[in-house]
Amino acid sequence: MLLIVWCLLAAPAAAQTEPAAPPAPAAAAAESPTPPADEGAIDEASRRVRRMADELRSPFCPGKTLMTCTSSNAYDLRKEMLNMVNEGYADDEIMRLLIERYGDQISNPPQPWYTFFVPFLPFLVLAGLLFWLVRRWRNRGVAEAPAPTLPEAGADADRLARLRARVREDVDL
Repeated sequence: MLLIVWCLLAAPAAAQTEPAAPPAPAAAAAESPTPPADEGAIDEASRRVRRMADELRSPFCPGKTLMTCTSSNAYDLRKEMLNMVNEGYADDEIMRLLIERYGDQISNPPQPWYTFFVPFLPFLVLAGLLFWLVRRWRNRGVAEAPAPTLPEAGADADRLARLRARVREDVDL
């Protein structure tokens, strides 16, 4: 539990000490994408590239999308995608070309609805375990009634004889 708290508190401090992403190389800046006709087209092309890059896994940064990867290779690939958009390629064509080049691992299929619960699963298991332990602890104090013991055979016979004698006395009155 303390480890979790420590990780939560240390994460913001670690994020502040991380170096910023390196600026784009000067050579990459010289190779500008094909210029679109107007500013509206620039915004539309950028929006399309951002959407596609958000849907693709990065082949350069494991576990990240192409949009969130800070690798210079990812930057070059996003720039290449922008060139393709400006040249008139459809989004499906660009996606198909990238999947052909990098394989199916670049596609980022939508996750099933139940994956939402995966982060909460450890907490649910812990809550169930605590519930079980508390019930067990509370029920431990309540002892079950002891099972009735069988009286000795001789004691039963003596008692029966006394009761019969008493009944005879009452009847003989």
